[in-house]
Amino acid sequence: MTDPDSTPSTLQRPAATRLLELFGPGVIAEEAVPQLHDAELFPEERACLANAVEKRRAEFGTARVCARRALAQLGFPPQPLVPNKDRSPIWPEGVVGSITHTRGYCAVIVAQSSVHTSLGVDAEQDKALTPDLIEMICTPREREHLDDRDAVIFFAAKEAFYKCQYPLTQKYLGFQDVELDVDFERGTFAARIIKRDLGMEKPAWLSQLRGRFVREHGLVLCGMSLAR
Repeated sequence: MTDPDSTPSTLQRPAATRLLELFGPGVIAEEAVPQLHDAELFPEERACLANAVEKRRAEFGTARVCARRALAQLGFPPQPLVPNKDRSPIWPEGVVGSITHTRGYCAVIVAQSSVHTSLGVDAEQDKALTPDLIEMICTPREREHLDDRDAVIFFAAKEAFYKCQYPLTQKYLGFQDVELDVDFERGTFAARIIKRDLGMEKPAWLSQLRGRFVREHGLVLCGMSLAR
């Protein structure tokens, strides 16, 4: 068995993106093309993939290799990165992060929790969505003047928002529970929860979250961060 502590990983790199432009200072990013890294996983990680298909194994393994590379830049030694029961990643103490993957692309972002309270990243294929998907993702207000080609931005932005807020609120939100204001020229968006019964008093920071997006290499990349 290969020892993940001593074997350097080989990552297939995608076309360079402007991912770090979506976040403030202190964020570290690693990007790769999903591929199998079974031999580089810890036993605890392989146990999570007992019945997984090859695609899932590639996404999971590539994310772990990327995460360990990013964490090494913060001074952390290689260690298992297993998911919670809700599949969200368990980061080392003192670290916040987020993972995304889509066809041909995987990215991991991390930061010290003393600098950022939470992070969210999402990548989607930059393509038009079907009318039924648009109706599921976008609220009636969002659909009023929406070009079908831009609906994927709402999809990715809401995913990034969800990943950013969930570690702090532990609240599950649907697409219709969140509404966005998107500035297509500046590549920015603001998110707000419109769900009436959130089951908690909304903290002030929850209404102040802002994000950024870029479109390149056939991808939509969205990022959101909550700085301390």
